[in-house]
Amino acid sequence: MFFFDWADIPLLAAKLFKYLSKDPNDFFQYTANRLFELFAVDFFITRVCFYNFVVYRVITDLPVNPTNRFIEFLLLTLVGLQTYWMYLIIVAVKRQKKSGGNVEDVREKDE
Repeated sequence: MFFFDWADIPLLAAKLFKYLSKDPNDFFQYTANRLFELFAVDFFITRVCFYNFVVYRVITDLPVNPTNRFIEFLLLTLVGLQTYWMYLIIVAVKRQKKSGGNVEDVREKDE
């Protein structure tokens, strides 16, 4: 969990500032955008770089047996999910740059 929790701090703070924002150009929105950028960098460093290195070391150091192969499969599944989530973050960053700096929630809103 050491590698996963660090990116949550700026993400949750960005959500907080996003909810406090009433105008796309106010201080809260600006802070939310910078925290989202910090989250993206933090996510890449901790979950893509560090975590992938740890998984690589586990796979190369564990002896070969069925239990360890199952553990390796689970770790590689999580690496795949982390890679997909990184792709989604990159898409959000591209959308942020295209829209002039603000990221909006594109999910459907209930009325």
